[in-house]
Amino acid sequence: MPRKKKDRALTPRHAIVLGIIVNAGKRITQLQISRHDNWLGSHPVHEAHLKIDHQQSTLRQIRQLINDLRYYHGSKILSDREGYWIGNREEAIKALTRLEKTVRSQAKAWMRTYKALKENFGLDDSDFFETQGKLF
Repeated sequence: MPRKKKDRALTPRHAIVLGIIVNAGKRITQLQISRHDNWLGSHPVHEAHLKIDHQQSTLRQIRQLINDLRYYHGSKILSDREGYWIGNREEAIKALTRLEKTVRSQAKAWMRTYKALKENFGLDDSDFFETQGKLF
């Protein structure tokens, strides 16, 4: 099923983040992105009542902007533990392989937890987990 993109214009924040990643020419971290423009992330005055770590709020917003760029705008942004960069098809295949390994590993761990909870507490089958379990 093809991905359904919403008709969204690139906001100034999206354009800034995309520009920073494109112009970096190498991997760039969320923290490095956040240091480029002060207004990218949280605003201490308007978010003071939330009692949150402003750096963490900024990093969350940057992750959301990057996800929006990938999903809604079709940007070819790849990432790993070392940061974000504009990738090519070959790099995307490698990234997808890493992602698949991670998802499979996590799914197996969740299935073990589900089975233990089901057995230990005498719970009924979960249609979701039983269906997913057939994939692994």
